Amino acid sequence: MIEVQIAGAGAGKTHGLAEKIIKHYDASSYKKIFAITYTNNAAKNISEAIIKQFGYLPENIIVCTVHTFLLNEIIYPYSPFVLNEIHTTSSRCKTFSNFPPGKSEEKKRRESAGTISRLKKIGVIHVDETYAAAWRIVDENYSKHSSQKKKSKVRKVHKLLSSAIDKIFLDEAQDLDETALKAFQQIGENSVDIYMVGDPKQAIDYPTSFTEWLAANKANEKVKVLPNITTSRRVPQRILDLSNTFCPKGQEQTSLSEVEGRLTYITSEDDHYDDVLCHHIENRSLVSIFRKEGNYSTKQAGSLPEFDPEVEELLTVKFPEYEEGVVIYSLQRFFASLLSKNDNNKSIRKFLAKLEIPYDKELFIKLCRSAEQFSSSKDNSAKYAISSIQRTKGLESKVCVLILTPAIFKCLMQNGVTKFNKTWNMVYVALTRAESELVVAVDMALLGRGYKHDDIVESLESIGFEVLNPNLPNHKTEEKLEEA
Repeated sequence: MIEVQIAGAGAGKTHGLAEKIIKHYDASSYKKIFAITYTNNAAKNISEAIIKQFGYLPENIIVCTVHTFLLNEIIYPYSPFVLNEIHTTSSRCKTFSNFPPGKSEEKKRRESAGTISRLKKIGVIHVDETYAAAWRIVDENYSKHSSQKKKSKVRKVHKLLSSAIDKIFLDEAQDLDETALKAFQQIGENSVDIYMVGDPKQAIDYPTSFTEWLAANKANEKVKVLPNITTSRRVPQRILDLSNTFCPKGQEQTSLSEVEGRLTYITSEDDHYDDVLCHHIENRSLVSIFRKEGNYSTKQAGSLPEFDPEVEELLTVKFPEYEEGVVIYSLQRFFASLLSKNDNNKSIRKFLAKLEIPYDKELFIKLCRSAEQFSSSKDNSAKYAISSIQRTKGLESKVCVLILTPAIFKCLMQNGVTKFNKTWNMVYVALTRAESELVVAVDMALLGRGYKHDDIVESLESIGFEVLNPNLPNHKTEEKLEEA
């Protein structure tokens, strides 16, 4: 049985999920309860919510990401039995490179397929294959499970899952693609009950998958959709009045917050633009943009290049006296430092020379993939280090700042745009992070010649925004307030 709960932004999903897990927990049961979500940060939040309410995290309540669950509980143990494929670890290395310049899309596609096949032969599954591999294991109607013997193996897997797992609580279901949803549907219908929480309005990677899955299972007796939660504890009504225009019918929200809320704008022609932006960046307010552009970087702090597993093996052999994890982490940091100062080609040659590894074409290509995957130092040279809108999902802050770009502006004004696609859903996410004030920052340099300052201001004011007052406490540090 699968229960589906639709809940909008700020509805208290994390707290509510923790509450349901604790209520379901039975200390006398040996079976595991899984709380599964999409990102490590979200998993951490759920763990903290359980500990806050329960006092500790019981051993048989396991909080993890979707990929971790599918790898550890489905693919590693049952892939040899069902698919005759042995996987002992996973890799998120880039599967193709853009080297040499001008490489065709077809060559990139073939290189990607070759990389995945090569990894599979050495027992490594690429993370991009996780959903498909898990689905093939749990769906007896998969085309290659043609005989009754093969189908019986799938049924055996479901019996084993049923004997080991009590219940699955699946958060952020809208972030799953069609294949992952099919895999969890097979588990929910055949072995383990699932309580699924999602919000189609926040589906960015796969904007239509969750909605289409819900529609396809409308008459399915094994999928029960619960009444929508349409309240928001976080977002003030003033802001919800705008974000509700981005909601499908029936999913509009009302606020439980006592904060009045404010919609404001600031433009790069204002003398205090830089001060206000820097203040919120330094004070860890959520400051976001559609994607890195101009003076705005979205590089994730602490990110490191990912090595191909065969490169990792080569590198660890060079330093047998140290633990593998220490070697790889140290060399990732070294490679990242080279990439921050040099182009990819020069960085790779310096890396190989320092480690006294002779040049090899295949090795060079693999390192090219790592270099291309890693955000280059050009990101760090931008004036403002902020977040992408996508990385703010599940987060909140008192004041949120949204950097206006042409795509976001057009969508915000709902000016001849396609509804409920990736950009539309991004705008909804950006609008619903603030606990008190949402600031739209208008940098005319990003918008280009086709946009006039006064026209933009007039448009923003027509949907409820007012000019930002830099003297309000939201936009000043304590020291500056004292000076004022």
